[in-house]
Amino acid sequence: MKTKASKLILSNNKTIKAALVDISGTLHVGDNAIPGAIDACRKLIQYSIDQQNFRVLFLTNTSRVSSETLLHQLREMGFDESCIPSRDAVVTSISATRQYLITNGLRPYCLVEDDLVENDFHGVEMNNPNCVLVGLAPSKFCYDKLNGAFRLLSQLKEEKEAALLNHANGGDKPSLIAIHRSKYYRDADHQLSLGPGGFITLLEQTAGVTAHVVGKPSSAFYHAAVSSLGLDPANVVMIGDDVVGDVKGALDAGLGGAVLVQTGKYTNGDELGHKTNGVEPTLTCQSFAEAVDCICSSIDG
Repeated sequence: MKTKASKLILSNNKTIKAALVDISGTLHVGDNAIPGAIDACRKLIQYSIDQQNFRVLFLTNTSRVSSETLLHQLREMGFDESCIPSRDAVVTSISATRQYLITNGLRPYCLVEDDLVENDFHGVEMNNPNCVLVGLAPSKFCYDKLNGAFRLLSQLKEEKEAALLNHANGGDKPSLIAIHRSKYYRDADHQLSLGPGGFITLLEQTAGVTAHVVGKPSSAFYHAAVSSLGLDPANVVMIGDDVVGDVKGALDAGLGGAVLVQTGKYTNGDELGHKTNGVEPTLTCQSFAEAVDCICSSIDG
């Protein structure tokens, strides 16, 4: 087990050239910044400016509010432009999902909050839906909405099977799209709350389909983020509170390291690999502030 240490060593002793930073549970919980996170963000951004060959990108699965609302909320918490320079510095699973839907001609029946539909899914056709889209949507996880999703998935599956029986092309596009499938998250009251994962599993099991996951821990999501930086994944480290999405997802995608912070959804023993088939974080830190100190000292040698 790799635990707290003063320096971070990437696999194959690669040089750290970028950090991907999770947001919810790593920088804030609810409407409050985690102690030390604002100053640590500012330090990391300034370090990237001073170093020039070190990059920072914020990578989030947040799917309860739109990207615009998220940035506004972060600004209200105190994460100004010296901490998170602009919206371009934030890569969301929402934007990746929008692109996936458009590219594949998918028209979703939405189990996502209205804020997302109104602000982040422009250009996505939603009439005559041919798939179900699920994000973190507490206001939508009611019987009528879930049953409507189940009925559509069942109908689409029957149509695909009928086409195959008639030797026609039933299509290979997924009918169930998950922005992400986190099982739980740390809520504003500092208690764990249900994420979308359980509802996605319910739809999979009842309709007999398999969800396509767009956000973390999808390797494609990580690769797209790293590609936007023009770097080799082996030179990039991920920092987050989710041992599955942030740690295992990053390492499975070939990133050189993954730092687990003991805030947000972290629970005792997450670093031991029990939830990740033995995959352990490269480093475990008490907070994002400690993780930043470790990364900077590692680069400085």
